Amino acid sequence: MRIFRSGLLLLLLLSSAVGEAGYFEELLAKVKNGDARTLELLVEKARGGDVLIQSALGIMYRAGNGVPQDFREALYWLRKAAEQQNAAAEAALGAMYARGEGVLQDYKEAAAWLMQAAERGNAEALSDLGTAYAKGEGVPQSHEEAISCYQKAADQGHKGAQFNLGFMYHYGNGVPKNYQRAVYWYQQAAEQGESNAQLNLGLMYAKGHGIPQDPEQAIFWLRKAAEQNNAQAQTNLGLSYQEGWQLPKDLVAAHMWYNLASANGYPEAKPLLEALTGQLTTVEVDEAQRRAREWLQNHPVK
Repeated sequence: MRIFRSGLLLLLLLSSAVGEAGYFEELLAKVKNGDARTLELLVEKARGGDVLIQSALGIMYRAGNGVPQDFREALYWLRKAAEQQNAAAEAALGAMYARGEGVLQDYKEAAAWLMQAAERGNAEALSDLGTAYAKGEGVPQSHEEAISCYQKAADQGHKGAQFNLGFMYHYGNGVPKNYQRAVYWYQQAAEQGESNAQLNLGLMYAKGHGIPQDPEQAIFWLRKAAEQNNAQAQTNLGLSYQEGWQLPKDLVAAHMWYNLASANGYPEAKPLLEALTGQLTTVEVDEAQRRAREWLQNHPVK
């Protein structure tokens, strides 16, 4: 991608033809790959009242994307933008209150900001508000309201909402259980790289729930999720290697995946790892551990 710097970036910022979502993406790319002067120009524009840049700066500081992560700085710019009814800033503020990022956790305050952004159709806010309704955090618990929010966000292509909507259909929360609809939404999210959707889609293929049983597709999606450090998928992949299910039986590979899953905090992986360790020679365990270290170096936890 071509990177615009300094003066060229300023021309972009002055353009009114750039859509808000694309605008944010361009800003993130330029600051992340730009120089100090580029950031100075953005701050100058933000101080001058540019709501889109205020919102973008807040989002960048919150994530530490292109700048050092700084929740205080994020809150400052997000509030500035939210006061001008910027939906992206309202959604981010709501998320920060829900998670207690730089502020005391406050579900009611979170819901208030999320509702404002959701009313403007912001997909991120709709997805988070759906979760608030599903859990009863800051709003009365309502699976029906959660479904409504998830559906609106999923229709906009929000992969988190697509996964959550699939989950609701999978387990019949707020809607009649429907494996076919669950598979549909898992597929939408999985194709966008959502690891939990990849995991669940793999399990649906393995069990033949809502879709014809297809072990090859099951392994494909489990591996996709495992490669994103999804610990449950790593455990399932380890089981497949240990039992020779759709994969050549390979206890060293199974040990590697159990080890990675255990390191990622999945409690069911540890007893599997310990039991398998007792079945392997010292040389095999050393090799499995070497593979795990090498794999983790190439796939760092995000």
